[in-house]
Parts: sequence; structure tokens; C-alpha cells
Amino acid sequence: MALDSDINNADSQLHVEFYLREDGPSAGQTYVRIQAPGDKTNVVDQPLREDHKARFPRQYLHFQIQQNEGAASTIGTPLTDWFKAAPEEITRDQIAELGILKFVTVEQLALASDSQLQRVGMGGVGLRERARMYLNRKNRQESSAELEETKAQLVALQQQMAELLAEKRRGRPPKE
Repeated sequence: MALDSDINNADSQLHVEFYLREDGPSAGQTYVRIQAPGDKTNVVDQPLREDHKARFPRQYLHFQIQQNEGAASTIGTPLTDWFKAAPEEITRDQIAELGILKFVTVEQLALASDSQLQRVGMGGVGLRERARMYLNRKNRQESSAELEETKAQLVALQQQMAELLAEKRRGRPPKE
């Protein structure tokens, strides 16, 4: 029988960071740091193994892209984007505090468990709910934009079909 953590994909809740060690005898070697957001006492920091690549393929791909491009981007909606879109819902101080706890994206915060939110402190549950509402609004806006684009394409196709049908009728009339 599968555990709940297996069914709910517990690894998706973790903050996973691949990085190059820059000092000591293992300089230049790739390491992985695994931490549950909100729990700074339980951190796994060890050299990269093949099973890490298989277990966290998205994060490893992000690390490779970051190494190739030198860009620092995140997978998901960064908390700073939420602040820019709705500054009344989250403050810069809250973003800094969440950053200390390794909450980097709005999705991580929206999917955080109650035990992770206990580390955030008072207002953590309300912050999670605001993050969920922000993501719902954002998804609805993106969906409505896609719907409008699809409607415009449908109108264009209908016009093309009407033109094609009008061209067919110009020929010889059918026999009676």
C-alpha cells in the first residue's frame, strides 16, 4: 500500500538547490541542498549523485540552464512578481522573511503544509490563502486571454470558410 507522501508527491514540496562548491578540497564539484520550506533545522547538503538527478529532474535541468546561461531564474512565480502585481497582499519584509525560510515562489507558499507555516509565524495561514487566491486570479486572467485569442481565431476561420464557400458557388449551376 502506498503512503500518502508517495501519492501526493512529497518531493514537490521541497526546496532543492544544485550548486557548485567554490571552496575547500571539493571546489568545482556539484552539490545538492535539500530542505523543506519553513524548516531550517533539517537540511541535506551533499555531493551530487545520479539518484538526485532522477529524483529532482526539473531542479537539475534548471541548474544546467543556469550554468549555461548564467541567468538566475526560478521555476514558478517569484514572490517579487506577486508583490509587483498586488503590493497590498504581501510586503517586502514578508518576502525577505519567506526567503530566509527558502520559500522562493508563490506556488511553494500556496502548497505549504500547516507544519511549514508554523515556522512562518502568525499570519502564515492567511498568507497561504492570499497566495492561493493570487494564483487563481492569475490563472483565470491567463485563461480568459487564451479564450479571447481562441475566439478571434474562430472568427477568422469562419470568415475564411465563408469566402471559400462563396467561391464554390460562382461555378456552373447544378443540373435539374
